[in-house]
Amino acid sequence: MNKKAIGILGLVLAAALAVFSWGVLPDTVAVQINTRGEVTNTMPRILAILVPFLVSAFGSVMTMMDREEGSKKGLILAIVGIFAMVLTLFFNR
Repeated sequence: MNKKAIGILGLVLAAALAVFSWGVLPDTVAVQINTRGEVTNTMPRILAILVPFLVSAFGSVMTMMDREEGSKKGLILAIVGIFAMVLTLFFNR
């Protein structure tokens, strides 16, 4: 699979997760949980969705524009953003 297709796939996946998250997450989202399972930090839903989406989008665009063979920096960044969205959904279900 070429870099452009991987980047587009990352963008589509991040956008789909963001739209799904908007419908599922509460207005105030837990973003930090201590070892006892208590919420120690929260943020508004819009920021909890927007920050990982922007990280994923930036990584996806980096992947599409990268001319260096074998470089995976953008791909790793896109995966980190998507993983952050999935974790946010998991801990706020």
